[in-house]
Amino acid sequence: MLAVTALGFILTGAATFIGFARLDADYNAARLVRKEAAVARSLGFALRGVVGDTVEATSLSWTVMPGTFANRIVEIEAVQGLPIAVYRLDGSLFVTSSVNRPEEAGFQTEVNPEVLIALAQGQERLEVPVGNGDYLAYWYQLNSAGRPVALVALRYEARSLEGAGRAEFIRNLGAVFALVFAAAVALAFLLTRSITQPLARLGALMDRMDVGSDVAVEPLRYASAPGDEIGVLVDRYNRMAEKVRVSALALARSERESAWREMAMQVAHEIKNPLTPMKLGIQQLEKRARDEEQDADDLRKRFVSLSATLQGQIDLLARIADEFSTLARLPQRDLGPVSLRATLESMVELHQRPGIRLSLDMEGELEIQADEDQLRRLLSNLILNAQQAIGDGPGQVTLSVRMGALEVVDDGPGMPAEVAKRAFEPRFTTRGSGSGLGLAIVKAICDRHGWTVEFESKPSAGTTFRVLFNV
Repeated sequence: MLAVTALGFILTGAATFIGFARLDADYNAARLVRKEAAVARSLGFALRGVVGDTVEATSLSWTVMPGTFANRIVEIEAVQGLPIAVYRLDGSLFVTSSVNRPEEAGFQTEVNPEVLIALAQGQERLEVPVGNGDYLAYWYQLNSAGRPVALVALRYEARSLEGAGRAEFIRNLGAVFALVFAAAVALAFLLTRSITQPLARLGALMDRMDVGSDVAVEPLRYASAPGDEIGVLVDRYNRMAEKVRVSALALARSERESAWREMAMQVAHEIKNPLTPMKLGIQQLEKRARDEEQDADDLRKRFVSLSATLQGQIDLLARIADEFSTLARLPQRDLGPVSLRATLESMVELHQRPGIRLSLDMEGELEIQADEDQLRRLLSNLILNAQQAIGDGPGQVTLSVRMGALEVVDDGPGMPAEVAKRAFEPRFTTRGSGSGLGLAIVKAICDRHGWTVEFESKPSAGTTFRVLFNV
């Protein structure tokens, strides 16, 4: 009975809330429409007053439009009582009616792209909630020819009904509440004995059910008379529980397979990266060995240096393969002092390739705290990414260290804006043969070490990746 009585309170509260919400929404909508129309007319007068009858989108410039336009915007706010912001058609802020910073008045310096898209698709006005019941209303300001010249944002606060209207609404609901409360008490008295006890028994059975096991779910058993709604509910629940169990098992298998695929792609990428420069290094050494005029001492030094570098890379590949075979994660961070100069010199020697000059620009020595294996993988990914961006060459890749930061600079074609936005996304690549994990792994290694990675890219001017070591 208490539960049904509580239901009466909940229904009454919901009716009250919905009623007030609808009335407030209607009130605010009508008020906003009137305000917007008045603001739009005032803005039209202001624009024509400072520019003339010919108002275009290009008029929103301080070289064209005098500063008195800002004063007119302030006057419009003073008359209408609502903050106003005027944006250019590309969404950049032109002027607001507030003397404070735009953010303090609730306006952004750049309009959300979703708002621009909605308006560009033909929506005449758009309301965007900004919290605490406040809204931003957007619309295009049109000139006399019907062309948009500016994007206008109007901020308004939701207002509740007047006190007298609210009191009248509550009195009307009082009668409804009394009826609901009386019906709830009577209904609870009639149904408690016939419903509460069977439902309690079913609830106890449901608590013992396990839909996550491999075996079939034991069905709920309920002795019901013909036409008993609870019996129908129990039958449907039993069917649903079995379907949920099957779906849960299928989802678990799918997640495991997806995790395996992700791990396989990442490990394959990590193993593939060092192989190409290792092969090139061996080929270059073989070419020097076949040269009869090659100095034997120089050849021996190159062989020893390349051998040490290759052995380190082979050890790293063996560790990655071993971890994958034992279902381990990628190598965890094992910090220690690392000579950045020595590491960079070995990576430059390992990744030399014909047609692309790879050089190191670094003064002095710099020791950092890092996992040396992961640092080498980070550098390998950045160097290979730069070389692949240049293609067959000729080109230049420079590794430079300045003020605790490493820069990898290439003179390739650069990245378009749409590609740059997704550079660190896993599996995103612009090369048909690439896995798209290289830069994602660079970002992950930097995050593990607390480093910062960023880049600058300009079409036809190359790309610069920068790693800040926070030393």
